[in-house]
Amino acid sequence: MSIAIHTKYIGPTNTKGARIKAMIRRDSKTLWTATVSFDYSLDSQARHALAAKALLQSQAPALLAEQMSCAGSTLDNLGYVFTICPEIV
Repeated sequence: MSIAIHTKYIGPTNTKGARIKAMIRRDSKTLWTATVSFDYSLDSQARHALAAKALLQSQAPALLAEQMSCAGSTLDNLGYVFTICPEIV
């Protein structure tokens, strides 16, 4: 079963700095989310990949061993979609 992780940039507010939110959805319902601080030392795709990995670390650590690839940016250019396709043995 393949999994898609959607990430989104969240701009800074008066009380919080910029963040990246990663989420996995099914049937228009969000199942899992993780939010990480915006890491200015990384490029855009790497920042979003970090959020996707944080989501996997907290919700499905067994999937961290699988190959994650970037499928592309979202239509609004505020995030990315990462896919994980576990190998069938």
